[in-house]
This record gives sequence, C-alpha cells and structure tokens, in this order.
Amino acid sequence: MQLNKKGLWQLFLLAVLMNFLVQMIHETGHWAVYQSYGRRPVWGFIGLVQLWDTTPLHPSEWVKTTSADGTQGWYRLASPVNGKVEEIISSAAGPIASLLGAVLGLLLVVRSKNGAVKQMGLMLSLMTSFTMFLYYLRSPMRSGSDETAIAFQLGISRALIEIPFAVAFLVCLILGLRELDTWKTRVAWLAVILMTSIPIGITLNVVDGYLRSQVDLDNPLFRSVFGFSLPVLIVNGLVLVGLWTWLRLAGRVSSTPPPAAG
Repeated sequence: MQLNKKGLWQLFLLAVLMNFLVQMIHETGHWAVYQSYGRRPVWGFIGLVQLWDTTPLHPSEWVKTTSADGTQGWYRLASPVNGKVEEIISSAAGPIASLLGAVLGLLLVVRSKNGAVKQMGLMLSLMTSFTMFLYYLRSPMRSGSDETAIAFQLGISRALIEIPFAVAFLVCLILGLRELDTWKTRVAWLAVILMTSIPIGITLNVVDGYLRSQVDLDNPLFRSVFGFSLPVLIVNGLVLVGLWTWLRLAGRVSSTPPPAAG
C-alpha cells in the first residue's frame, strides 16, 4: 500500500474495521467454549456480560461468581462453569483465538496472491500482535484477566502464562513488520494502529458498560441472539460487511492499470 494521501486513508479505514474484528475474534473464542458447554452466555463488546459490586435485578438469570482476588460479581449465564478444566479452557480460549488470528494474518500475507488480501492479512496480524503485546506489557497494572483466572486454577504465577503469550505475539509482530519494505512504512502502519486502537478501545469499554446495564434491565433490544447481545451481533455483522466492501474496493483499485502515457 503506497504512503500517499489516498493510501493512508485506505489504511486508516482498514485499521478502524480491523480493531473491531480483532476484538471479535478474541471474544468469539471465549463465547464458543461457553456455548459448547451449554452455558447460554450473553456476550458484550469486550466480554461476557457481568456485574460487579451490585446485585442484578433478576438474580435467577445470572450466576454468582468470585474472582481470584475474592471480589464477588455476577455473570449472565444460564448455569455456572463446572470445574477447573472448563474454567481453564474458557479463559484460555480468548488469547488462543487472538494468537491464531495473528498467525492466520501472516499466512494470508505469505500465501495469497491478491494484494488487497495481503494488506488485510497483514493488518490483522499487526493489529492483533501489537495490541496484545502492549496488553501483556501492562500486566503489572492489571488485577484481573484471562491469564489471572488460568493461573489461579493451576496454582501458578500469572507470569508463567503471560510470558509465553507475550513472546508469541512479539514474534508475530516482528514477522509482520518485516513484510513492510521501509521503516517509514512500518512507522506509518504502527502509528495508524495506535491512533485507531486507543479511541476505539475506550469507546468499546464505555459502550459495554451501558450494554451491561441494559441487559440487567432486560431491555428487549439488548437480549441474546445466538449468545450475543443484539447490538453486538449487529455491529459485528456491519464490520464484516465493511471489510468485504473494503476488500472489493481495494482489490479493484490495485488491479486498475495505470493510464496510458500520452
């Protein structure tokens, strides 16, 4: 992708859409495990719908839980997670799905002959590996996480879970950056990723808080459809349509021959 004005806007739009896809892949990993165990979850934008420091209006529709640090809360599940194995698998599914997404992106870069598909795969890999690597760098500032839940169940240090994931994402990040030909291009891609991931991440956190309150109020517009709260399902669908449209338009531009001289 050329670093002209049009190319940067095209890259920026792809990064915006990919932010949502990266989050979707991570959360779908968790969701798939809960669904397979028949827990009938209600999923939000950034995780399973849950309440902390408050009691839901209809407790019978929620499952009471206690975090690793002793904090009590509620999950929107039909039945509680049963045993250590299920707890570990459900917690690990998100990070594993993210890592598989980063690897898939690299495979698209290497295997695809379509320039637009290569760009999309590279953005998927770089967006995932960059944001996840930063996530693990911020580990000392976080108290609860998927890795905390896994470590608690295994009775080991959280670092033993986080360091292998961090190294794997760093490797994907390095391999992805190597696919860009100059440092100027690499800096541009990372800058676009950073500029889009921060505001979108904050927005999703704020919106998810509102979504949880509406699920608690049993708002019919926020009820579960296939295990996802309705707004989440709608946004995910729009993102997929947006990526398909971007792929079509980017592929058309890249395949258009230059104007004849004279």
